[in-house]
Amino acid sequence: MIRRKMVEQAAEDYAKIIQSANLEKEINPLCNNIDDMLARLDEFETVLASVRAESNGIMANHVCSILSFSANFDELRQRIDKLDTFVAAVNENLNEVEKSVDVAEQELNVTDYSIKGLLLKPLKTRLSTAETSSATPKTNLIDGEFQAVPIFKADEYFGTRAEEANVSDSI
Repeated sequence: MIRRKMVEQAAEDYAKIIQSANLEKEINPLCNNIDDMLARLDEFETVLASVRAESNGIMANHVCSILSFSANFDELRQRIDKLDTFVAAVNENLNEVEKSVDVAEQELNVTDYSIKGLLLKPLKTRLSTAETSSATPKTNLIDGEFQAVPIFKADEYFGTRAEEANVSDSI
């Protein structure tokens, strides 16, 4: 009997809870949120389909352009390689010229880089005949004449202007 009373009491309590709950009030906001999310998902799907269609069109156009240019890629690669070789040769020539300038500065005993120092000090050095060092210093002179450092010729790397005109006409 006590059990039965307890069960009836529990049933009444649950009935009160269920009757006091307003399911429409609690479920409607959830349903509205779900509907909003579904609408946004549809919009997103539409935008995504539009982007896919546009990107497919762009890709088709650009892939065709790239494929049509592929014949020129080998020539472009060769030109870049030649330019790289040219830059390395210019760097090497520049280093040689710098060494030649250093030797000339040593010969003329130039340490002052002002106009006065550049003009007067070499003259004073030439006028003094006393040679203090017994070792032969490096020199840019051969048989008393200045020998310039051989430098690159652009035609060796890029061809002559006539060849360039023929190449540019064919492109």
